Amino acid sequence: MSLKHGLLGLLTLRKSSGYDLSKLFQESLSYFWVANQSQIYRELDKMEEIGWVASSKVEQDARPNKRVYAITKEGNAELIRYLKDDSAEELGVVRNPLLMKLFFSSLVDREHAIKLLENYRKLCEEQMEEVKAQVAEIGRVEESAAKPAYWLYSTNYSIAYYEFQIRWIDETVARLRSLS
Repeated sequence: MSLKHGLLGLLTLRKSSGYDLSKLFQESLSYFWVANQSQIYRELDKMEEIGWVASSKVEQDARPNKRVYAITKEGNAELIRYLKDDSAEELGVVRNPLLMKLFFSSLVDREHAIKLLENYRKLCEEQMEEVKAQVAEIGRVEESAAKPAYWLYSTNYSIAYYEFQIRWIDETVARLRSLS
């Protein structure tokens, strides 16, 4: 996935300002794709240049004016093209700063690595609870052959991923402590 395709997907739900897209992104996609607000605005500008989105200026009395973005016919075609691309090469790319730090942790005291893992464990627990809360807030999902709950599949993946991470951290910390 590229950030562009995630934004196009969100714009199929409703027209949105950059700020609203950033907020929606954080509420729905941030568990498996990270993007900050400045990246989102840069991508929106690029997508508007190539015709995938169109924006209109909305004047507001009590607030600064804003731009509202909508997906275009060309943007929708690009999103559909991307979704139909079933090649898996880009899906296997893993960039994980935690693993990069852990890989080189022999250069620092073992307690630094343990502290890093414990801090990351807390973050995993918090994020997993957020995902579970969102699923509970949305409620029971009516699923049918005509309407699969794809968003639920991705949130279930996120929960299972956090559960795996927590188990792996616990095992790794236990091994590191046993070496003392």
